[in-house]
This record gives sequence, C-alpha cells and structure tokens, in this order.
Amino acid sequence: MIVLSGISKSFAGIPALNDVSLTARAGTVHGVLGENGAGKSTLMNVLFGLVRSDSGTITLGGTPVHITSPADARRLGIGMVHQHFALVPTLTVADNLALALQPGLGRVDRGAWRARITAEAARLRWTVDPDACVADLTVGQQQRVELLKALVVGADGSDQEVKTRVLILDEPTAVLTPQEVDELLASLRTLAADGATVLFISHKLAEVERVCDDVSVLRRGRLVHSGPLAGTTRERLVELMIGGALSHAVRQAQPAAVGAPDRVRFADVSVGGRGAPLQLDRVSFTLRAGEIVGIAGVDGNGQGALVDVVLGLRPPDSGSVWLAPGGRAVIPDDRQAQALVMPFSLIENLLLTRYRQPGFSRHGWSDYPAWRAHASALVMANDVRGPGLDAPVAALSGGNQQKAVIARELHGDTPLVIAVNPTRGLDVGATAAVLRRLGEARDAGAGVLLVHSDLDELLAVSDRVLVIASGRLVDSGWPQCDRAHLGRLMLGAATPGSAEHQLGMDRLDRDRLDMDPGRAGARRSQGESQGNVP
Repeated sequence: MIVLSGISKSFAGIPALNDVSLTARAGTVHGVLGENGAGKSTLMNVLFGLVRSDSGTITLGGTPVHITSPADARRLGIGMVHQHFALVPTLTVADNLALALQPGLGRVDRGAWRARITAEAARLRWTVDPDACVADLTVGQQQRVELLKALVVGADGSDQEVKTRVLILDEPTAVLTPQEVDELLASLRTLAADGATVLFISHKLAEVERVCDDVSVLRRGRLVHSGPLAGTTRERLVELMIGGALSHAVRQAQPAAVGAPDRVRFADVSVGGRGAPLQLDRVSFTLRAGEIVGIAGVDGNGQGALVDVVLGLRPPDSGSVWLAPGGRAVIPDDRQAQALVMPFSLIENLLLTRYRQPGFSRHGWSDYPAWRAHASALVMANDVRGPGLDAPVAALSGGNQQKAVIARELHGDTPLVIAVNPTRGLDVGATAAVLRRLGEARDAGAGVLLVHSDLDELLAVSDRVLVIASGRLVDSGWPQCDRAHLGRLMLGAATPGSAEHQLGMDRLDRDRLDMDPGRAGARRSQGESQGNVP
C-alpha cells in the first residue's frame, strides 16, 4: 500500500498541489483523474522523485520513505511510464534499458539484459525482441519497452532484483490502437493480481471503468474525491473533475453543400514502391469546403505519409495533389516535436505563426504589447493553464501544451485545417471544446481533414469517414454503414473490390440516391470524371 499525506507543491509561487492525501491499496489499479493542469502528473512525479514536494510524507508498505530521485524510487520498487517516451531510436531494446537503468560506467552484460527482458515480457504474455532497434518498432511496441523499463526496476547493477511494488502510468493509452489498449489493460490486471499497486492516470473514462478498482479525482491541485469506483457513475466522475455537468452539443453529419469549392484533391497518389516500402497506394479523395472528412485506420497504415503529402513535407512518387490557395491550420500528432519550441515562452509559442503579420510588428520590430494582448486573449478563450505567459511552454502540463497549439492554430479563418489526434492528452471538457472548435471551423467554410485514432470521437464529428488500410483509402459509407463494417475495413477484411465492400458501396449509393437523387447523380458524374475520387 502507498500512502501520500499532505503533499503540497508550488511552482513560481503558483500552487500545483495543495495538501493532497491519497491512499492506493496493494493489488489494485487506482485511477488518478482530473482536468489538464489539475496536478495529476505533478503528484506522480513527486512519488517517483522527479519533483520534490514542499511538504508532506510518503509511506510505502507501512514504512515512511524519503524519495529524492528516480533512483531512490526504483530501489523501492517504484516504476513510472511517462506520457512522452524516453527511448533512443537508434539503440536496441536491451541497450535502451541498460542505458536507463545500469548505473555508472562499465561493460553492458547484454545476455543478462536479454534474459531479464524476455522473462518480464513472458510474465505479461508479450513477445518482445531484445535485439530489435527501437526505430523499427511500432508505437505500441515502444510503449511495451517503456513499460518493461518501468517494471525492471531492480536493475541497479547488483544481483538482487527488486520486485515492482508500484507502477505509475501517465496517459499510457494515448498512442495505442484499440487492440493494444486491450492488451495493456489486461497486463495491468495481471500486475495487480501479482500484488502490485498500479496508479493509472487517464482522461479516457471508459478505460478507467474497465480496469480500475478505486479512483481519486483532483481539481485545481486539491483532492476532491477518493474511493471505490463501484457505484460511481461516469457523469459523477465528470462533475467531480470539472466542477459541474458537461454539456454535449449533438451535431448531425452533413455532406458538403452542392458546388462547395474543393480544398484538397488527391488523384492516384502513391508514396514508396520501387524498392521502398509502399506507404500510400493510389490514393484518391477530395476534401471540400464546409465538411469534416475523418481518416480512420489502425496506426501505421499510411496516415503519416498522407499527412506529410498534404503538408508538402514529402512529394508523392506518383499521382497528383492540389491544395486550395491560402493559409492552413495544422494540429500535428506530436506537439512537442512538431508544434512547440519547448524552451520558448508560452507567449512566443502562441505567436510562432503570426509574429511578422501586421499588428504584431512595425517596420521589422516586434510589437510586444500587441503580442501580450493577443496571447492573453487566446489563453483566456481556450482555458490554457500554466505559470504565466512568460514561463517556458515546457512548464505547462501536456494537456495545456496541446490547448496552446489548438488556440494558436484555430484562431481566425483558414480554408484548410489538418488535425492529427487533436484531443490526445486532453481531459473530457477540453476534448469536447476541441471537437466543437473543429465543427465551428467547418461551419465557417473550412475543409477539415481529421486523422484520429479515437474512433468514437472521429465518428462523432465527421461528415464522411474514409478508411486507410495498408496504404489504400476507401470510402466507408459512414454514416450509412455500421461500426462493424468500419472495423472490417480498418483490418483490411473488406478491401476494395471484395464482395463485402462492393455490397456496402452499392447500399451506400442507393441510400444517397434515395435521400437526394440530384446530388447522388452529380457525385457519380464527378467521380467518373475524376477517376472515382471519394
């Protein structure tokens, strides 16, 4: 059992934790919930020794402990998996664990590391190659490596191995496919059955309900609830997290208006081949003004290449791409690597795309009062919480970093929005706000291309859903098809040309014809002229 008592912590005079006391039982999965910036990660970082609290005590198994560093935590059997991976892509799995866990200088006993990794993976019924290069692993496989790194906490250079007593996971499912999520949650139950205490930070309440025994809820640095999950409804958890009920604006999928201008056109676009792995295979589609087109698929089926081509980061090897002139808003998959300059201040990051525009500079000189006024308005409108405008954006929680990116990118009118997993790491309230903002951009005339690994959220806002599998893109028929058909398309079981897919498309054509004969005919004619562009 782990007991945290009276934990308080402030940064630059701003309280992050205020007298938090939490007890997590051995042999259970304990959910730690709260809005972005509520203090969840800070509390867990205190437990793991990454942050020193201003006051409070920690007791492990009835014994008071003093944790001043991650090394102290590991010696006590405490491991942690962070939101952002800390792996060296060019090293093997075994070398990554040795680099992180073997103290001092000296020879790396790769045989011992391989044996330890294989044994720990077998306990969780995983298959992990210790000699595989991390760069060649999928995101889900890299997540397993991070978990193994947290579980092999006894790797301190001695022969005595410390059993994992506490495992902390900070948003561990944010980058996983549904199947990988299922496997991870099953592994957490295995660890709990072995007597470990699993602390599970998540914004996905459906996963919390599936795996957790107890939950604690933080709001603005204070503990507002702690107890068994049984008997606590999802609505009650949301109320505890945000301090009130969450309103859901229900919107219906709608096709783009007849004659709406195109924003993006792909025609027979391929990436790879001729000796290189084929990432896109003759992809054709059109994105029009006033619609949200969702791209569904299991990660690693060509989504990255598709987005790179749209953004002009890589040219297609064959086929043609046309983009409407004008600006574009981009919410990338990796906010820290692709959207933010982490040492820069929040105000500088909010102005990254606008600092040279009229109103923000005069005769080549930056107008800092205008910067501050603009940044303040964005922070207020988007509820971005942090130490202040002048603090480095690295000081913000992951969710508030994401809100800063969205605040910057979705401000103003833009003809094209490209959003990749835009709600990753966001709490339920912020997630609803982002999905609403995407709808508002669509209603203002933008074409929105939404690539999202969360199928529920994708279906909730998309007007059309295209499915990508093995680099091929097909129209799913949503919203006239069901989720089972989508799942089969995502797994490649209903491929273009198959009887099942043709049946689905025939049904879709009949439904569209029944709803609007003129539009259906116009779309078929357009498809014939553009090579069956979805």
